[in-house]
Amino acid sequence: MNEVKIKFRRIDKLDRDFTQISNNVFYLLRGKPTAYMVYSYLNHRYNINMNYAFPSIKTIQQDLGIGSNKTVVKALETLEEKKLIRIIKEKTSVNRNAVNKYVVYYPVIINALSEEEEHLAPEEFVEMVAF
Repeated sequence: MNEVKIKFRRIDKLDRDFTQISNNVFYLLRGKPTAYMVYSYLNHRYNINMNYAFPSIKTIQQDLGIGSNKTVVKALETLEEKKLIRIIKEKTSVNRNAVNKYVVYYPVIINALSEEEEHLAPEEFVEMVAF
C-alpha cells in the first residue's frame, strides 16, 4: 500500500476535496460512531450523476478499517432506520449477489424552512422525524 502524505490547512481555507455533512446528523446518530462514519463515507462516495452511492459492504469495511461485515451492516440498518439512507438491492444476474445502491438523505429542521422552501420540492423530503 502506498504511503499517503497529508498536509493540514485551517478550515476557513477549505475550497475543495471535502464532504459536506448536515450538523443535524450529530443529533440523529448520537452514540453511534460507526453509523456516522459510514454515513460520512456514503456522502463521500455519492455519485451525483446517478443519485446514489454503490460501494460494496466489503469496500466500506476495508476503506473505513471496520472489523467485520456485520458491523457495517448494523450501521447501514441504523442509517436506514433513521431515514438517512434508503437501500436499493438489485441483482445484476442470476449468479451474482445483490448490489446495494444507497440513496443518501440529509436531515432538515422543519422549523428552519420557509413555506416557500418547503413547497418547492416536497418529494425530496422522506419523512418528518422529531428528536
